[in-house]
Amino acid sequence: MEYLHGCNYPWSADGSTVYYGLDFGANAWGSHLGVSTRREAVARDLAGMAALGFTVARWFVFGDGRAGIVYDDRGLPVGPDAHLFADLDAALECAREAGLRIDFVLLDHRWLFSGLADTLADPITGLTYEAELPEGRAGVLLSAAGRDGLFDDVIRPMIRRYGPSGARADLGSAVLGFEFMNEPDFVVEEWERDLSQRVRQPLRFDLLASLVSRLSELVHAEHPGALTTIGCARLHNLWAWDDEALGLDVLQVHSYPQTDASGPLADVLGTPAATLGVRRPVIIGECPAQRTGEYLAFAKGAGYAGAWPWSFSGTDAHGRVPVEPLREFAARHPDLVNHKSQVTNHKSETQNHDDSL
Repeated sequence: MEYLHGCNYPWSADGSTVYYGLDFGANAWGSHLGVSTRREAVARDLAGMAALGFTVARWFVFGDGRAGIVYDDRGLPVGPDAHLFADLDAALECAREAGLRIDFVLLDHRWLFSGLADTLADPITGLTYEAELPEGRAGVLLSAAGRDGLFDDVIRPMIRRYGPSGARADLGSAVLGFEFMNEPDFVVEEWERDLSQRVRQPLRFDLLASLVSRLSELVHAEHPGALTTIGCARLHNLWAWDDEALGLDVLQVHSYPQTDASGPLADVLGTPAATLGVRRPVIIGECPAQRTGEYLAFAKGAGYAGAWPWSFSGTDAHGRVPVEPLREFAARHPDLVNHKSQVTNHKSETQNHDDSL
């Protein structure tokens, strides 16, 4: 598999607002803040990623379910909202212009977190009011009607739109792939060590696996040029995603050297890909931005298909990706970086650009 020089762009940000789950579609609070409403700013971000040499951006779509999907009175999906495709089109047009491909992460594990904000309608008066979902949107995945609504009425039209027979097939080359869920380790019923306390209704692994398999089948049928992957948060769970039945093309493991209540967590850093015991290529799908240079050097030499720092958005404690390690990577591997890269040039020629990043 080709080496993919990617970066996490999980959501856009403008210095005052973090648009988690708001980049695609109108939201639960009745406003639309998606990419098509902020196209110039998002285009600058993607151009900035390209200038740093990246060829892939990993981007969350529905997050915890707060935007982009129309739900019925049971809280089950009935289709995309009126703005979803305009925002996706705008994102892919900007990506194509920047020479980037997008890895779309459909759901975040926060989809199942208790206390998600939503706006509900009173069945008697029709008035809307703000509410919290005590079990998140677990009901969507735990019911056959919810799963069918999500896949048949939301995900399938999205994937088909950019496939070879879709309405925007011209944008299909800007799609790298799709992930069903970001870091599902925290919502699996059997994985008690990792299960989040905020998940009141976890998913059995066999149910989650069937959803991953369903997405793989759908992508391979409707957009055969796109990959399917999954963002695994824990190295000790990586084996579970290597099952042939899941149909995944490439695996991810996220790497944040840390400990939990039981002690240090096993981490991929220092472990060659060939020794992981899986058959599929592996990307280090998230790694701390401050250690970008260390991870890039390790991943390329240890047989990984990429190391994607978290994050370009820089909205948490990990900060934004630094320029110098990317310049060093581009100097060593000029064939792997974006053709619009500016980090391949001499430092004096890019100083002004560095200041703008």
